[in-house]
Amino acid sequence: MPSSSAKSTNIRRSALPLAAALRELGFTDYEARAYVALATRQPATAYEIAKVAGLPRANVYSALRKLDARGAIQPVTENPVRYVPVDPELFFSSVQRSTAGLCEDVVQAMKRGPKAEESAYVWIFRGEAEVHAKLMAIIESAREHVWLKAPVELIAPYAVLLTAAARRGVVIRLIVFGDRIAGLKAHPRIQVVPHEGDGKPHGPPSNRMLTATADSSDMLIASYAGNARASYARDYSIVYVIETLLLHEIYLAEIHAAMGKQLDAKFGTQLGKLRRKYRPRGRGRPVIEGGDAASA
Repeated sequence: MPSSSAKSTNIRRSALPLAAALRELGFTDYEARAYVALATRQPATAYEIAKVAGLPRANVYSALRKLDARGAIQPVTENPVRYVPVDPELFFSSVQRSTAGLCEDVVQAMKRGPKAEESAYVWIFRGEAEVHAKLMAIIESAREHVWLKAPVELIAPYAVLLTAAARRGVVIRLIVFGDRIAGLKAHPRIQVVPHEGDGKPHGPPSNRMLTATADSSDMLIASYAGNARASYARDYSIVYVIETLLLHEIYLAEIHAAMGKQLDAKFGTQLGKLRRKYRPRGRGRPVIEGGDAASA
């Protein structure tokens, strides 16, 4: 299914004037204007096309020769020479097939070329459509496990994909802020872990963050504060650290489930005393203000 951004791009292109659309297809300005003129008056001589298009006649002769060579138009009389467009459906269908073939050739050539070492980079995805597509790809390609930490409303859009992954044998662990979690546990291989044992929402930036790992090989951290933005990496050291943090979240939830009252009495609700003691002031501000994605 095309993304919303792809749909909006198609709508914008379909609303383009004919000459502008032709220029996007690789027609020169003179070729596009001559073709449009011929579309409104046919058959027509070069003189008539120049008059309708408002172009110098010498330029029109050159444009018509190139259009003829493209197979977009054809002469139908000789003295004087008059032109008509070739059946647009036939012509532009052939352009479409040719363009698709060229694109496929380029893709294959790029695949054969030298590749960057993907694990050496952190990739940035901007906008909800890009972030959504990348997270979908991570879940769909997972073979062993997917771990997610986020507010329930950020995980819910992926519930169907997560269930499908669980059905093919992937172990899903969800560390969730929020109390509307029942709908997420749709398969025995999906474990829903309320954050710190109770799932009580935290304030920003945790309420706008999503952290994901898959198969100990991929990690994505997304911020939905302001414009959505995500950092993605396959560096094993980075992925190891993020998965370790998520594992410790699970350990902490288990500890809270068993010893919640004692922990609250000793360290305050939501470990408030520890957070005030160790958490640097303003640490979450860049995320809250829509800066770089970072783990809460």
